[in-house]
Amino acid sequence: MTNKVYQVPYGTKDILPGEMKTRRGIENAIINVFDKWGYDEVKTPDFEYVDTFGAAGSKGDFRFFDRSNNLLALRNDMTAPIARLTATRLQGGEKIKRLCYLANLYRYEEIQAGRQCEFEQAGVEMLGASGAAADAEVIVLAAEALQAAGLQKFAISLGHVDFINGLAEEAGFDAAQLQQLKDYLRRHDAVGMQQMADAMENIRPEIKQLFADFLFLQGGIELLDKVAAIVTNAKCQGALNDLRKIYKLVDAYGAAGYLSFDLGLYRSLDYYTGMLFEVYLPEMGYPVAGGGRYDKMMQRFGLECPATGFAVGVDRVLLALERNGVATNNRTWDVLVTWSEGKLPEAIAKATALRREGRSVKLLTEAADLQGAALAVKEYGCKSLVYVE
Repeated sequence: MTNKVYQVPYGTKDILPGEMKTRRGIENAIINVFDKWGYDEVKTPDFEYVDTFGAAGSKGDFRFFDRSNNLLALRNDMTAPIARLTATRLQGGEKIKRLCYLANLYRYEEIQAGRQCEFEQAGVEMLGASGAAADAEVIVLAAEALQAAGLQKFAISLGHVDFINGLAEEAGFDAAQLQQLKDYLRRHDAVGMQQMADAMENIRPEIKQLFADFLFLQGGIELLDKVAAIVTNAKCQGALNDLRKIYKLVDAYGAAGYLSFDLGLYRSLDYYTGMLFEVYLPEMGYPVAGGGRYDKMMQRFGLECPATGFAVGVDRVLLALERNGVATNNRTWDVLVTWSEGKLPEAIAKATALRREGRSVKLLTEAADLQGAALAVKEYGCKSLVYVE
């Protein structure tokens, strides 16, 4: 039997030298972009009372009791904790609050490439801002964060919850049918969508066909005009108009080339109330980033406050860079300082002076001759050698 002392728990992993340096560079690049856009970094506890997560909680939570028998959960999402923080600690100050974070999250998953039970996200939440200007800002900020991390070829799919809800209204769906629709969209179940469309009675053929094609309602700005000519529901029309406004503002930022529409897009978290988006890479079959508008989340914490935001999966960014050959995880230092017998104090002084000049320096811990010092340069990953004798 394998000794568990030598293993890590299911869904977790060690981060090794080199990889950690690459990861830190990605983290810093993303956080620096958030700072440049005026977002303040915050940190919340790794675990919270389970009620904090509300609808975001799931059977995939890691839950436990404290000594007072309070039910706690490791955070599986950052939006709810930041909503709690804002409602309880940040009532005053600026009307529009721009917050960002870098955090580990925990969710029981069937592990695969890019998916672990412990994973890291970087993200932003803009609280107090309604309308297309705020939504366009977070979409463009997501694109700039990915660019800063080293990714250039990606696509942003943009949808809207109200289009889905409005089309369900037009079809006369009850709550159970609406939930079934969202489950099919979430699972990309084309067979289920076709069966749902086939079962519809007393409905216009054009609407029935939209349901059959729901997972394939994808395209550019012309798609919105095409669908707008079919639907009559006010909620659908409002969603399409909102998407047009967002597109126009993203275009003003110069980022519309990344954007396309996916009217069947539905994310796994149920708190979204407006636009929602996901970012895809050619080499991955799952999103590397995503987010949307969630105007009702703050009500659970006693505060009426519109909000929008997104998160980037740091682990997925790192995996994509590795697949592209960009992240090699090789780490080098500038100088290896070595020394002959009895010259350690002088070697320490030399290493100290080089570090003060801004060089990265490793100091050999034992005396070596020139031949041994030359071999050590490669072994310790240094670019150059200083020999003190």
